[in-house]
Amino acid sequence: MTDTTPARPRVRGYSHIGVGATDLDAARAFYTGLLGFEELPRPDDIGPGMWLRVGDLQLHFVQTDDMPTPGGGLPHIALHVDPADYDPLIAELRAADVPFLIDPFHNGENWAAFVSDPSGNFVELTTLGPLPARD
Repeated sequence: MTDTTPARPRVRGYSHIGVGATDLDAARAFYTGLLGFEELPRPDDIGPGMWLRVGDLQLHFVQTDDMPTPGGGLPHIALHVDPADYDPLIAELRAADVPFLIDPFHNGENWAAFVSDPSGNFVELTTLGPLPARD
């Protein structure tokens, strides 16, 4: 058997994640308004879409009429939320009538919840560690 393991990693990480959006304005409001992403410049000649960034993560949206049929929580985008911001963000999403696919739950170490963005993409919001003490 031939060893096909590269001598060094050829891939260093993610450049961006591309997802579909049926309504770019609604996606923009969700990701920039509710989740705090920053919109980035994007070439006009590659068709309708938008590029967003939060920290080192970029999401690239392409306008589409047909979204993939989700099932079993896939596909989904997983975003880390600071534990101190988790409860306020969950409350803000509920106030904005964002659909929760899976209500907040504790997975042993972190908290997580699944919501749906305006185009039906599953978005997992997960903490990096326990939440601060609650009153």
